[in-house]
Amino acid sequence: MRGMKIINAKSRALIIDRFIANPKEAWCLLGTNQSGIDTFFKILAGEDQDTIADLIDLPRHLGIVSFSHQQALFEEELKKDDTDFLDKMDPGTPAGSFLENPEKHADLIKAFDMTDSMAKGYRQLSTGQSRKLMLLAQITKGVSCLAIQTPYEGLDPRSCAELDKALALLHNQGIDLFITVHNSSDIPDWCTHVGLIADGRLDLMGSRADIMAIMEKKLVQGDPDFQVTMEALIQDHAITKAAHGTYGIGGSKADAKDKPLLTSELVRLKNGFAGYGGKTLFTDLNLNIHTGDHTLVTGPNGCGKSTLLQLITGDHPACYQNDLRIFGIQRGSGESIWDIKRDMGIVSPDLHRNYFVPGNALHCIISGLFDSIGLYQKYTRRNEEVAKKWLERSGLGREAQTPFRKLSYANQRLILIARALIKVPRLMILDEPTQGLDELNRKAVLDFLEQVARENLSTILYVSHRRDEHRDFFTSRIRF
Repeated sequence: MRGMKIINAKSRALIIDRFIANPKEAWCLLGTNQSGIDTFFKILAGEDQDTIADLIDLPRHLGIVSFSHQQALFEEELKKDDTDFLDKMDPGTPAGSFLENPEKHADLIKAFDMTDSMAKGYRQLSTGQSRKLMLLAQITKGVSCLAIQTPYEGLDPRSCAELDKALALLHNQGIDLFITVHNSSDIPDWCTHVGLIADGRLDLMGSRADIMAIMEKKLVQGDPDFQVTMEALIQDHAITKAAHGTYGIGGSKADAKDKPLLTSELVRLKNGFAGYGGKTLFTDLNLNIHTGDHTLVTGPNGCGKSTLLQLITGDHPACYQNDLRIFGIQRGSGESIWDIKRDMGIVSPDLHRNYFVPGNALHCIISGLFDSIGLYQKYTRRNEEVAKKWLERSGLGREAQTPFRKLSYANQRLILIARALIKVPRLMILDEPTQGLDELNRKAVLDFLEQVARENLSTILYVSHRRDEHRDFFTSRIRF
């Protein structure tokens, strides 16, 4: 067993004068999205190419669990997807296949509440379940040290509590732990040491008891990256309509006769059902959403929340088997999915995972006007001007030409939120949109959505695991 040492490390985003972690310690590093905390994790993962240092001494048997690793696994599974050659959806590689000697680790798998998931295919797992699978995959390799990037993101409260117990168990068994978090409320009780990364420097570090007393005061300083006013949004909406026509992108009055009149009914699902791989997730679900019915969806990982949203967006094949109307249009009646998505703005883990096409941050935001993953159509100068404003409001004005996949996970999320909002859609479908964001940015996004709801600019359908996101503007709630 040996600890970790980083001495006099410097990069564009982070300075570490001295960081020493001894064996049998459990560290939690806290920092905002732009603090440099992602660079710290890249150093641990051996993925940072810009940092120079007098010494970087990492444990030999160090396991890494990160969003980039999870994305790489998803893309690898995508290559193996045989859905097109089967008469049903390919569930993917069985979860148990990712673990070494799963029978030997039955108690640990149970502690992670993953026993029933071992026979599931990877594509059948929820975001939270796939993160727990990555943790188990590293642990069963026999690592002596584990570094985890924001482990609680995407997990429901029960799963967070179960993960806490499992990580505390690992620490008691002698595995050194290093985790990063963006929110002070996510600092676990089991950690022995805490460090604060702020303004590009590892600022404070020490025992949990010593640091927690002064941590909160330092964190409340500063402004969120995400900043937008309602007046600016309304102005951008007018510009977007002028550039694309009242009847949609490239639309005209001549097209209007073929399109249904606007209706206050946005979603109507009657006796709805859906599942994956022969397993039913929900049945007999009745849902009616009209303009102004801002709806919060809650429930544990894997219960069907995201599947419900996929039904609505047309990204689940069961949408054609259900009695489902979107914007007054019956699904399966010959309607164009593009006509439907034109009036939707979408942020979801599924969209995030699938957005691995080439393209920079600016093009990603503009693609929201065309409802495409990637930008393949010509856009106007006005489109570009509005997208640049959204970049500035996301705190990422300097990243216009940065490839989307080169951005940090949190910055990718901010870009995807801007992508969904740029056209001010009738229905805004947000599946854990603040995943990966720090406290200030999370609050800023929720405050902005509250303004959207107050002004009736869009109707919001919102999935969340976090109790601090249950705002009063939600007029309806679905509990799975």
